[in-house]
Amino acid sequence: MALDKKGQEELDELRKNPEEFRTLMTGVQIFLGRFGYGVGPYTGTLDQSTKQALKAYQEKSGLSQTGDLDFPTLKHLTEDDRVLNRVVPFLPPQTFHDQEWGQWVEVQGSWMLKEGNTDDVLQTSRITCMKAFKRCIDSTASLVNSNVPQLKVHTHVYDIQEWDDANIVSAPYDGEACAVSILRISRNPQLVTRFLSLQGKPGPCAKVQAEDRQYVLEDGPKIYQILRMQKSEAIQQILQVAK
Repeated sequence: MALDKKGQEELDELRKNPEEFRTLMTGVQIFLGRFGYGVGPYTGTLDQSTKQALKAYQEKSGLSQTGDLDFPTLKHLTEDDRVLNRVVPFLPPQTFHDQEWGQWVEVQGSWMLKEGNTDDVLQTSRITCMKAFKRCIDSTASLVNSNVPQLKVHTHVYDIQEWDDANIVSAPYDGEACAVSILRISRNPQLVTRFLSLQGKPGPCAKVQAEDRQYVLEDGPKIYQILRMQKSEAIQQILQVAK
């Protein structure tokens, strides 16, 4: 609520500068036109057609139908545009090589929350475990779907705590900021899980909410189809389509 109040105050201040507000309104009109609300040409002014388009958008989005540009409407427009711009990459297929289980194991796939929500961060990992070195090396590529999608690469080294005929279990790994994780690879059924515990503590992690998550290493094409369906459903909610 405090952020919304601050956002509204900044928007009210922006209205006092005609040129800056005109630039903002041009962007709003582009959003509305893209979403199917028939605004154009883009004049940068809050004219009658733009007010009608805003009111129709607010009605469909469950916002107060003011026909004016307030902060909740601007925030909603920006979030909807972000959904339309969201990148859905094709992820690599899952592999599980355990033919030399007593010596080394290599698995590959993309992480998905056990509950089914894939978040805004997509992570694909290749994990190689070597019994002689008592370590699992996890090389992960992360795609962060922010305003500008970012690709990051991380390497995590897990010390192996247990390796028997059925399972490989790592010791807790605390090399990630504000988190501790444990890796588990099961041979039958073939299953790779990562238990992640987010931890709030003094310093940069002070605002992190303590939370436990369980991720499963899934088949990339399966996650791709789920993401495609989620984006398609979200777009149907955003776009104004003639009946």
